[in-house]
Amino acid sequence: MTATTPVTASPEKPIHVGFWFDFGLAYAGGLNYFRNLLHAVHAARPAHLRVTLFIGKDLPDRLLAEFQAVAEVVQLDILTRGTVPWFFHRLAYRGLRSQVFVERELRRHGVDVVSHPSMVERLSPRFRLISWIPDFQYLHLPHLFPGLDVDRRSADLRALHRRSDAVVVSSEDARKDFAQVTGEARPARTHVLPFVSQLHLGPANAEATRALLDRHSLPERFFFLPNQFWAHKNHRAAFEAVGQLKREGLDVTLVCTGWIKDPNGNTLAEEALRVRDEQDLHQHVRLLGSIAYADVQGLMRASVAVVNPSFFEGWSSSVEESKSMGKPLIASDLAVHREQAHPQAVYFDPKDSAALAALLRKAWQSLPSGVDEAAEAAARIALHRRTVEFGQRYLQILGTVVDAPRVLRPTSR
Repeated sequence: MTATTPVTASPEKPIHVGFWFDFGLAYAGGLNYFRNLLHAVHAARPAHLRVTLFIGKDLPDRLLAEFQAVAEVVQLDILTRGTVPWFFHRLAYRGLRSQVFVERELRRHGVDVVSHPSMVERLSPRFRLISWIPDFQYLHLPHLFPGLDVDRRSADLRALHRRSDAVVVSSEDARKDFAQVTGEARPARTHVLPFVSQLHLGPANAEATRALLDRHSLPERFFFLPNQFWAHKNHRAAFEAVGQLKREGLDVTLVCTGWIKDPNGNTLAEEALRVRDEQDLHQHVRLLGSIAYADVQGLMRASVAVVNPSFFEGWSSSVEESKSMGKPLIASDLAVHREQAHPQAVYFDPKDSAALAALLRKAWQSLPSGVDEAAEAAARIALHRRTVEFGQRYLQILGTVVDAPRVLRPTSR
């Protein structure tokens, strides 16, 4: 499909796809995924396609303006957490498996295809449905989901598969997991759609960089770990590696951004903080918490290298972002990280903090900090191409859904 190839539709009535963001704004990874996907669809310049994002009224003005640049935006009470309409919508869905409030809005706005909702139970067959499964972490790390019924979760995903006109996953690695869940070697109507991260960067001059570092009280040189402080992100290995380097007489700084509390109540995040305390790493491991996304990418840009020690990823945003700006990466040796094919990546066993320490030592001694203008310029050229391909791939999936016979959605599991 070329950048101007249309999705099948008549000029008189364009296809109307509605992206339904019902995950909540606290799910930063999902919000960024939608930003990246809508930007890519817009970049692919689809003919005869109308794109609407349905989202809550609590969306910050800055994000609202960003989304409005690439799609129509409809803000709804039923997608605004904590409101009375949202409560009744959740009650109807959880208790009765009813989508009455959702379908009323979809009909009112003339939507043909619903894309990427998290709640799809008993959606009317009048709407084509593209479902998205972010990852299958529960299969690999079930101990991080206390109280989760793994078999029930897999049954829910099989039901989602039966009820969807298409299912999107972000990697071939995830498709293998879905094959395990469905019992099909190649699950039908399932498409791999790796996302491409966009950049939200400010000025690249030395004064702007210094102002950013001063705002967060950071030194000139540092490694950057921009992950939420969840158990599977494996901050402990990174902290232990920094501690080992400190004992060897090498003072490095690791800057971390993201929510510090794990919402699932796991203790691994607390253990990482204990390592920081017990090894007196407060000056070596800087915890900034949740900061503005533009600052996150600015710090990534100013770092020596990005670090991602995660035990699991569906398709890592930090890997994609570092690739999009040409920044070196030190990552755990996961199949999905290899699949992401960062051109400047080195890998380590996430259970081996000494191996990570060795890579940090080498990078600290050999890599410069700050903006590498040549690497960034080359990465920007590649980013445009990858973004358009990302958008085209989504349009191909959408065209397949529109042209195929409707899926008959069963009412039982």
